[in-house]
Amino acid sequence: MRINVNEHQEVVLDILLEKVYRDSGYDFRDYRRGTVTRRLERRMLATGVNTYIDYMRFLDLHSDEYDRFADYLTIKVSSFFRSPHTYRQMAALVLPEIIQCKKRRKDYCLRFWSAGCAHGEEAYSMAIMLADFLGDDRTHYDITVYASDIGYLDLNKLRSGIYPASDVESLPRSIQDRYFLPEGDDYKIRADIRQMVKFFHFDLTSADELPLPGMDCIFCCNVLIYFQRQLQERVLDQLYNSLAVPGYLVLGEVETPTAALLEKLECLDSKTKIYKKVRT
Repeated sequence: MRINVNEHQEVVLDILLEKVYRDSGYDFRDYRRGTVTRRLERRMLATGVNTYIDYMRFLDLHSDEYDRFADYLTIKVSSFFRSPHTYRQMAALVLPEIIQCKKRRKDYCLRFWSAGCAHGEEAYSMAIMLADFLGDDRTHYDITVYASDIGYLDLNKLRSGIYPASDVESLPRSIQDRYFLPEGDDYKIRADIRQMVKFFHFDLTSADELPLPGMDCIFCCNVLIYFQRQLQERVLDQLYNSLAVPGYLVLGEVETPTAALLEKLECLDSKTKIYKKVRT
């Protein structure tokens, strides 16, 4: 089937995205247009409509399509320790500084955030990283890894921590043995690790301010690449404001802060895009 749009397709697309925002709260108005157009047209093919106007009519008749559209537009790709070098650099550069600062202040709360958690692997990787680094000292800390994403999240499934063997068996054997348990043909993350992670639904683009202030570290990897520059700037400013001092921001390897934000951040590793907030 071929998608047919009229000569004013950009205007019609603006109207469609405004409708999605007004009716569902999902805000894709400042996403990169190439990404929106390609994925929207695939969704239209799946629903059997030919034009943006037809798709708007389809939305009126099928309210659950808003969630499907959001999931399709923000295809969730993730794996455990997806960028291994990033986690190694976190353990070498960031965690020692955080723990030293916490001990000096006698503050034993650790607050991390996976702001784009997909299917949960990143958030659980962060929890495992913390547990592995702290070892027996972990009992002295109150640790929470917040995990959020846009679109439909099966919270019960995420909290279960059950993943296919193919997702786990490529991990180092030491990680498998310490943090995963066999669950039929699958693997289940150990209960004490699962209890560290708090999943919730949240759209980074639709809030005037972020809900989690005072974060010690925020991972926002491979999220900004979907946004136009103006939206990237707004989200980055909000992430910066959500960090404690000191606080650490980790981006995807092809993402960079704005020039204005770079003036307020110390770059700890330009390859893995680890940045430090040193002042308010």
